[in-house]
Amino acid sequence: MRTRANPAPESVLVVDDEPSLRTILSFIVQRTGAVPVLAPDAATARQLAAKHTFACALIDKNLPGENGLEFLKWLRSVQPGCNALIVTAYGNVDSAVEALRLGAFDYLLKPFEVDALAHRLKLALEQYRMRQEHERMQAMLVQADRLASLGLLAAGVVHEVNTPLAYVLSNLDWLDEELPSLREGIQKQAREGSGKELTALATRLQAVENTLRDIRDGAERVRDIARDVKAFARNPDDSSMLVDLREVLEAALKMALVHIRFRARVVRDYQDVPLVKANEARLAQVFLNLVVNAAQAIPEDGCEHEIRVRLWTGPHGEACAEVGDTGMGIPAENMAHLFEPFFTTKPSGEGTGLGLFICKSIVEAFEGTITVDSRVGEGTTFRLSLPPHVQTSRSTMSLEPVSAVAQ
Repeated sequence: MRTRANPAPESVLVVDDEPSLRTILSFIVQRTGAVPVLAPDAATARQLAAKHTFACALIDKNLPGENGLEFLKWLRSVQPGCNALIVTAYGNVDSAVEALRLGAFDYLLKPFEVDALAHRLKLALEQYRMRQEHERMQAMLVQADRLASLGLLAAGVVHEVNTPLAYVLSNLDWLDEELPSLREGIQKQAREGSGKELTALATRLQAVENTLRDIRDGAERVRDIARDVKAFARNPDDSSMLVDLREVLEAALKMALVHIRFRARVVRDYQDVPLVKANEARLAQVFLNLVVNAAQAIPEDGCEHEIRVRLWTGPHGEACAEVGDTGMGIPAENMAHLFEPFFTTKPSGEGTGLGLFICKSIVEAFEGTITVDSRVGEGTTFRLSLPPHVQTSRSTMSLEPVSAVAQ
């Protein structure tokens, strides 16, 4: 059985201008099982923090040049996960309050007891480890939900790819039969020459040209499907970029088409919206989840249902999106729990209860909001709001509302 390797010890940045105190602090850090990294001033500490990630930092408040609180403010901006402890012999209430306001984990006065400082440092390291584990579990939950969504969509993707491939392959078979005959006919006319037969050959060549055009259309459709799958499956750690919500929403609708096709028609209402700074793959995951949920909420009762998707600009310039359905609706007693992890109303084995929880986490990570309105028997509507990156939208988007119906 393969055993898991022990994780590497965390590094602790020690910033103090007194050599003897740096030695003592280094000894305390080693007692906690961490690795001390020493700096005599803030300038040296900045260079170290620019190259290495630290779990904690022990910072003397009174440093030559830049003082400890100024360095703390910078450190929190570049490494917000680092738990910093301020150590000083000239402390007062105002400086303690300022240190905590800037994000210090603790504030200690010199002289300090070695055991007391070691205990507080252990608490800081433990909190750092718990936060790292929480982030790791969050990432695992997101990945698990993405894999579940991909499994749900696998049949749809195969269907969408097979349709254009079918007529690409059938047309290629026809070309394999037709081109040798055309070649023989042209060779024969070259030897004998006949205007009537050349006209017939020209007609056949026109048919070949039309078939090649169909093949090109099919190949482009396969390319578009592959692009949509790639956008959804892209590594979620990819950096943020300027995202057009219309393009992301359209990609999600195409990916979910197999779930929508026999349940509802899609009604679009796209108004002009600003671009947002976000991760395209994560937003695609959000819209895909909402669209699939909308389709699954619609009963197969023979009635004509709709999935309504809408884009508009909010009163404060924010980009707003809406995914609504005319399905069964959500009971009032479930509304308060929709975004809780592992809450689901689906039968056992059909839902993880993580989809909406992860959607909310993704939207909030981009400083947005997600809300829901629902009435039993009338349907459900989810609304997203994301802050704009720029005040103007892409010039390619229409300035007038556009309504369309997908068959």
